[in-house]
Amino acid sequence: MSQKPKSAQLPTCPSCEEPLESGDLFCGACGYDLSVVPPRPDDRPTLVMNGLGPAVPDTRAPDTPVA
Repeated sequence: MSQKPKSAQLPTCPSCEEPLESGDLFCGACGYDLSVVPPRPDDRPTLVMNGLGPAVPDTRAPDTPVA
């Protein structure tokens, strides 16, 4: 096997996906200004995306026919 072990994921340029080094202000491949990239927002979804809301308990009496 000649595969190299995977190293830690390096950050990449948002324009060209070139790997970046710590402290880079510009991409060495395409010249993208890295100082204008906003930090990533926290991933905190506020909507239920699958259409299934919270479960609603069945409050009918056990012998009530289902309509």
